[in-house]
Amino acid sequence: MKKILISLLCILFSFNSFSSHLMGGEITWECLKSGPDIGKYIFTMKVYRDCSGITVSTTTQIIQVWNHPSVTGIDVDFLLQQDVSPICDPISSGNPQLNCASSDPGSVEEYIFQSLPVSLPGVPPIEGWQFTWDNCCRNAAITNILNPSSAGFTLRASMYPFVDPSTGIPTPADPCFDSSPEFKEQPKTILCTGFPFSYSHNAFDEELDELVYSWGEPLDDFLSTYNPPVDPPILTFNAPYTISSPLPGNPTLDPTTGEVSYNANISGNFVTCIKVQAWKCDQLVAEIYREVQVVLISCPTMPGSPVPNNPPVVSAPFLDSLTALPTYDTTVFAGSLVEFIIDGIDNDLYNGNTPQELVMEVSGGQFADDFLND
Repeated sequence: MKKILISLLCILFSFNSFSSHLMGGEITWECLKSGPDIGKYIFTMKVYRDCSGITVSTTTQIIQVWNHPSVTGIDVDFLLQQDVSPICDPISSGNPQLNCASSDPGSVEEYIFQSLPVSLPGVPPIEGWQFTWDNCCRNAAITNILNPSSAGFTLRASMYPFVDPSTGIPTPADPCFDSSPEFKEQPKTILCTGFPFSYSHNAFDEELDELVYSWGEPLDDFLSTYNPPVDPPILTFNAPYTISSPLPGNPTLDPTTGEVSYNANISGNFVTCIKVQAWKCDQLVAEIYREVQVVLISCPTMPGSPVPNNPPVVSAPFLDSLTALPTYDTTVFAGSLVEFIIDGIDNDLYNGNTPQELVMEVSGGQFADDFLND
């Protein structure tokens, strides 16, 4: 199923600037199955930072490798940095577009690092090969973590052994045979309070391994050997927040779809961590994490009006065969042409007469090369 997001293109943001910079990130890998480097891995690391803080270094970074007999680190070279701040329509709304280059409070930047093709000889042990990157620092304004200004930051992922069901023999990781899941949707970092919100990080596995979502533990940085929860320790949440309830508004996480839903009425900065496990033939083969700092703000009313800027109304494209009610779920045959229409309507007008622009974004890993988004 494809995840379709509606972005409201103008919201006035107003919140405190941050003193530090790291907001989240993830580590994933791809198994090359063709070309001159077939059988090798390419590792990708993404880091999200608050543009009001210091920049992320663009020098080559090192993903540390743990439990491997010969490989201790993987160099990842700087590939790209891009402004992923929320989009605003400054002409109609009178509100400025957030700009990372100007260090606007609320602007967010994504840094992407990637390795050259690498080999990982051998078979992962039962506890897996661990891949980590740690750094300092977190935002002192974080609401749900104890002493956030003294807390560090660790990204991690794990590769586990796979026993061939037909032979009972563990499959060597060189040549590679499996990619990790990857997130097809950019994280949503700035959201309005007072409205129900649902979102999926939209993980996809190209081998179609079964994916299971759960809340993960955000980690501090560490000094010596990677050995959580001893080093690095798991960050301590401020009550009433917990690892499985890191946001206000009674958050829920669907373990199958990965959809996070909540209805928050409290503003603040909240650390969240999502864990995605990939299962092949009932065996855990990969585990990735995405950490995201969510900024919840009380969004203002429409410009020049006391009317709230309400979310658009979206119509589901299918009908449930049993209830005849609208739904986003359907079943199709592989290889068949799939066509559907999703309607979005926003009745709130700028200055009483100018419509707001709606943009539909489509993400997912199951689109064919000839996919069209009209």
